[in-house]
Amino acid sequence: MFRNKRVLLFSILGGLLLVAVSAAGTLFFVSHSSLYSQWFDKQPVKPELSKKPIFKPMDKFVVTLENEDGLHYLMLELSLVTHDPSQIAVYDSLMPVLRNAVVQLFSRRSQDDVSTDLRQLDKLQTQIADRLRATIQNYGESAALDDVLITKVVVQ
Repeated sequence: MFRNKRVLLFSILGGLLLVAVSAAGTLFFVSHSSLYSQWFDKQPVKPELSKKPIFKPMDKFVVTLENEDGLHYLMLELSLVTHDPSQIAVYDSLMPVLRNAVVQLFSRRSQDDVSTDLRQLDKLQTQIADRLRATIQNYGESAALDDVLITKVVVQ
């Protein structure tokens, strides 16, 4: 009988010790929030950016433009500009949808619209860049696209 009471006493003391250690550990982590955040709040590692811009040329586009006097064609060459080397792989993997976004942007325009747009090249490049950033983000990627350069354009 004495042995059973002794086992019961040690079991109760062990349980209380376990509760006390758990409470102390929780209090320690809560009171040292900077240590807690270092261990558990992992921030995503930011990629190392290139000091020089990285250019990713796209294959040329040929888009049909409608006009009152018939069909015309727009031939366009673009280069994507970034400082994040990891973006090149993103551009490569999404190239079909990026090309599609550019084709859709120009397919709704007439020759007169395109001629007007080409007079404001900076605005047009910004418009293309915004469309491509939105497309990249729609596919769950970060869009570190710094700029889009129109490197060649021909309208016939």
